[in-house]
Amino acid sequence: MRCALRSKKLQGEESRKELKDLRRFIAITCGLLALQLVVTTQSAPAQEVQVTPSDKEKGAAINSHRDESETKPQSFPPFKQSRLFTRVGFLLAPYHSSATIATNGHPLSGGTAKASNNMSVTFDLGYEITQNISVSVTSGIPVKPHVTGEGTAEPLGILGKVRYGPAIFAGQYRFPKTGRFRPYLGGGAAYAIIFKDFDGSVKDLQVHNHWGSVLQGGAECEVNSKYTLFFDFKEVWLAVNAEGVLSDGTQVKARVKLNPSLFTVGIKFHFPFGHGH
Repeated sequence: MRCALRSKKLQGEESRKELKDLRRFIAITCGLLALQLVVTTQSAPAQEVQVTPSDKEKGAAINSHRDESETKPQSFPPFKQSRLFTRVGFLLAPYHSSATIATNGHPLSGGTAKASNNMSVTFDLGYEITQNISVSVTSGIPVKPHVTGEGTAEPLGILGKVRYGPAIFAGQYRFPKTGRFRPYLGGGAAYAIIFKDFDGSVKDLQVHNHWGSVLQGGAECEVNSKYTLFFDFKEVWLAVNAEGVLSDGTQVKARVKLNPSLFTVGIKFHFPFGHGH
C-alpha cells in the first residue's frame, strides 16, 4: 500500500516538474522573440543605403512614370454580357373559357363548359437580337384544369381533366429605359401540348394538341447589372378539340375555348449565371 502511494506521489511530482519545464520553455521563447523584434526595429532606421547617380536617375524616371500613370485614367475593356437570357416566374392563369358541345353529331343547345383557374411556375429562354428586339420561348410546369359542364350540360358535372403545358413562341420590342424600368410589347403563337387526359362524366376522353395566338406586354426593373425583376402579361387565344363517350353510350364532341390570361412575376438573368454587364 505504501509502495503504491509513493509511486503515485512520484508520478505527481514528475508531472508537475514537466509542467514547470514547459512553462519555462514557453517564457524563454517568447522573451527571445520579443528581444529579436526590438533589435530589428531599432536597427532598421540606422541602416544606410548607398545610392549611385544611376540609381537616382532610375528613381526619378520611375517616379515620373508613376505620376503620368496616376494622372491618366485607367481604362478597362467592358464586360460583354451574353445575349442569351432566361426568366423564372410565378404564374397565375385565370381562364375565359366556353365550349360548343355536340352529342351524337347534334349540337347541344345551351350547353357550354368552364375550365378551372391554375397557378404554376414558368421558364423563359430568350435571345436579344438587338438592344430593342428579342425573341423567347416560354414553357413551365404543366397545369391540370378540370372542365365542368354549364347551362344544359351542367347536370354532367365535371366532364374531365387534362394535364397540358403551353409552349409560347413570341417576339418582343423593348422600349428605351426610363430610369431602371423598361417596358416592352410582343406577340406570337402558343401551342397546347396535352400530356394526359382524365375521365370525368365523359369516358375515354381524348383531347388533342392545338395552336393559338398570343399578345404580350410587360415591364422589367433592373436591380443591378446581374439581375432584373419583371412583370409579364399574356393574353392567349387557345382552343382544343375533345371527344369521348357518356355512360349511356352517347358520343360527345366538344371544342373548348380556354383563352387564359397569364400573369407572371419573376426574375431575369443572363448566361452565364451571375455575370453582369
